[in-house]
Amino acid sequence: MKVRIRRRVRRPPDLTSLFDVLFIIVFVALIRAAAAQQALAAAEALQTPAKPAPQPPQPPAEISALRVRALATISADLAGRTPLVIRVSATGTLEMLEADGKKLPLDVPLLVHDPDSNIELAYQGDRSVELRVCRIAALHLSKPDLAGYLVIVAPARAFADLPEGLYLGLHRDLDRCLTDQHGLAAIVEPPPPAPKPTP
Repeated sequence: MKVRIRRRVRRPPDLTSLFDVLFIIVFVALIRAAAAQQALAAAEALQTPAKPAPQPPQPPAEISALRVRALATISADLAGRTPLVIRVSATGTLEMLEADGKKLPLDVPLLVHDPDSNIELAYQGDRSVELRVCRIAALHLSKPDLAGYLVIVAPARAFADLPEGLYLGLHRDLDRCLTDQHGLAAIVEPPPPAPKPTP
């Protein structure tokens, strides 16, 4: 009769949980080290004074003198021009011209609805020379051009509140005013509203 002897096989302990714990410890240590480096860098940045922006080099004395004379010439030219105010409503209508002590009410829409889905409102001066603000002004003032005028386009709203088509179209008309009508033009925003008095 044979007796079978069972051998006990020893299995190594499961190290999976040990590796998980080590991984978590190393991960937390790395996060703490990164946070400490960031805090140190922020503290150093506060202690280091900001470097002043480099100043552009000063032009030679002769160029500075020419610049002063050029600005004086431009100033004298602008001061000699008659102001022409073109008032534009918040909805994009040229509603009044003011020049030579006269006020001329108008009702000329500068915007038109565009069937193109990408553009809601189109600026009419981009499509027709006759519908550009300086051309409209010259026609209604019965002038061949605006060579003697300083054209001041005065929208009723601040630039940020204007429809995009009107804002861009008016700015394009500034250059067209000079090339088409020989007038110098600028757009002037309305003054900001006065602060309400505190009770």
